[in-house]
Amino acid sequence: MMGDPRLAGGGDPLVYRWQPAAEPNSVPAILLHGHTGDETVMWVVTKALPTKGMIVAPRGLYLASEGGYSWTQAIHPDRGTLDDLAPSIQALSTLVDQLEREAELDRTRMILVGFSQGAALAFAAAEDDRLRPLGIVALAGFLPEDAQAHLSGMPVYWGHGTQDTRIPIEEARADVERLRAAGARVQMCEADVGHRVGVECMRGLHQWWETHFS
Repeated sequence: MMGDPRLAGGGDPLVYRWQPAAEPNSVPAILLHGHTGDETVMWVVTKALPTKGMIVAPRGLYLASEGGYSWTQAIHPDRGTLDDLAPSIQALSTLVDQLEREAELDRTRMILVGFSQGAALAFAAAEDDRLRPLGIVALAGFLPEDAQAHLSGMPVYWGHGTQDTRIPIEEARADVERLRAAGARVQMCEADVGHRVGVECMRGLHQWWETHFS
């Protein structure tokens, strides 16, 4: 770790946990939790990210009925469209604007790292001109049906469990093929786990990041 993470923000636009860059010009990462998560749960992923750039983990826009937070109010939180995610895209854009002004975040080089619903938000954000990331990491996630128009050439790392009952591996494989058909450069890792990230895929994420962004 590169120093103690700090909580900041007050709901305007989003509460978030962040860690400033240890080295200037390093690639920043924005961590997007899944349904019922919060700004702390994604921090474990930083162990697989060989970056000395800023790390930001915002809290979802909505309270989830099961506890924690969500990026959408859709009836089925593990599915959704760009319209379902539009308010969260706007909130994320506002947060990036704030960090760009106040903390020198380089929005042209940021990587969006999303778990489950957070992965869907990452893909949706890539459709917004204000939030075009340099790359996307999708962990146990899904691709919104209408979010692939602007992904040509995008480096994408997709990690998924073959025993995932929440977002079945068959759906993930189909989403990966849709991404490739749209021109995205996808590396997929499958591990014998459920709705979480396997050790193999964490190692693969580290290697993918070093290959593309170190």
